[in-house]
Amino acid sequence: MCIISSLKNETSCGYDGLSNMMLKLCGSQISKPLTYIYNKSLTYGICPDCLKYAIIKPCFKNGDKSQISNYRPISLLSGFSNIFDLLIFHRLQHHLVSNNTLANERYGFRDNVSTESAIFIHIKTIFSAWNNEECITGLFCDLIRTFNCDSHD
Repeated sequence: MCIISSLKNETSCGYDGLSNMMLKLCGSQISKPLTYIYNKSLTYGICPDCLKYAIIKPCFKNGDKSQISNYRPISLLSGFSNIFDLLIFHRLQHHLVSNNTLANERYGFRDNVSTESAIFIHIKTIFSAWNNEECITGLFCDLIRTFNCDSHD
């Protein structure tokens, strides 16, 4: 029920036409059957086919709107898929945190740490080395078009 209530209201509907608001309104009635289905799915390692469907929409990034390479695909999943994704995310996150699996240098997808934290620590390290007159070496990558390299077939 907690995951259902955390869904964003303003997101688009998936192929099933059910909005997150609708799922929230009937959350108390559907939470037990969904819990059963999701637990069975995780137990047997089988994802129901209906959770794999998505509507793919192009989202303009920048540049010339007539160039297809200036668009990125957005997948509109059903609310049931989003709930399942959040369930798996929370379980995986809990497992990694409780077993102290994540390195301290890992900043993504963690509570109370962010890319700002990573940048702050990086800048602090650079200034510390600079103040101690140590050699400073850096490698910076522009990842703006990273996903354009993937085959989308």
